Formats: sequence, C-alpha cells, structure tokens
Amino acid sequence: MSQSELMCGGRPVPDAHDNIRRYCGLAWSSGEPESWAYEYFDTVPTGPGDLPGPPDLLAAAALHPGFGRPEMAFFNDGGAAACERWLAPLPSALDLADADEGVMSHLETLSEISDREWLSILSKVVHHKRPRLVPLFDRAITDWYRPVTGQRGVAAWPALVRAMHSDLALPDNRSWLAGVRKELVLELSGVVPSDLRLMDIGIWMSGRGE
Repeated sequence: MSQSELMCGGRPVPDAHDNIRRYCGLAWSSGEPESWAYEYFDTVPTGPGDLPGPPDLLAAAALHPGFGRPEMAFFNDGGAAACERWLAPLPSALDLADADEGVMSHLETLSEISDREWLSILSKVVHHKRPRLVPLFDRAITDWYRPVTGQRGVAAWPALVRAMHSDLALPDNRSWLAGVRKELVLELSGVVPSDLRLMDIGIWMSGRGE
C-alpha cells in the first residue's frame, strides 16, 4: 500500500486496516477472529431486480437494531416499490468514486422517498442493492464528517454523499483500499466488500473505541 492510513474527512481513520479485518471475521494484529455483521449483511445475496425483498430487509435489520413493525409496514405499503423506482437509474456496477454529477444529484434525493423519514434504514436497504454506490447513513458517519459538512441528522445527507465521493476518489485512498481488497480476496470465503463499504466499516468501527 502506498499510503499507510485511510484518510477521510481530512484526517486519518484510526486502525482502519485492523478494524476492517475484525469486522470481516479475520485475525488482526491484536487478536483472533471476531463476529460482527459482515456475515449477516455483506454476504447475504440480494434478489433479482431492484425491488427490495426479504433478504434486503433482513440484512438491513442486522445493522439497524430498531427495525420493527413500523419499518416493515412502510416497506410493505409502498416503500419497497419507491426504492425500486429510485434505484432504477443507478448503474449496478458503478463505484461512488466514479459517479458523475447526474448520479450524485440523484443520490442526494434518497431522503425524499419517505419525506425525510426512515433515511437510516432506507440507506441500508438500497445499499444492499447498490453496495458500490449508495452510502450508509448512520450517526457514526455523520459525526465523523460533521467537521466537513457542518450538518447533523438528515440535513447532512447531501453533503455527506459529496464528501465520501471526494474521499473515495483520492488516488491514495484508491490505492489503500485496493490493497485491502487484494488481501481480503485471499482470505475471505464470502463477498469482498466494496471500497465504499470498507470505508464505512473503518469509520464505524473506529467510533466504537473498542
């Protein structure tokens, strides 16, 4: 790797390499393999097409402990179909780092699916359909990028998408992430997370302070 650290929001993500390995259930510099949500979210296959189905909702629930009856009712009562329509223009093989202005503008509209509600769970469901392109929205990510976005809560989403796009496009970060993926390809029996997801994991795990 040409760069020793993952740089996000203008600063290094502490222990990102170790934390990514931990999250993926691999041995790391200070310990044996651990169990996190990699097996229950990242390796769960999605169904055909863009309509979110039970695999996507169950996988999202692995990251969203509050997923319950109201959320299920939302998706059953039109939320899933709205996600399908929103996903339709987004290429399945495109990385966020390479998104053009049209795609970026569309990504910014995710919260409009439910009138600015449910953004956290929506992002997890549609990320499961577009794991290379749609960021996950949670407090760890918004807190990390707050010095850059200056925003809290749902209002941070558009600036957050832009900031993550810029970070993923940095040549040194591309090289760092490529090195991590090359390592994971050799060691994981399941899906190797995308650059976007690896960055998310690194930031989320660093916020736990464990």
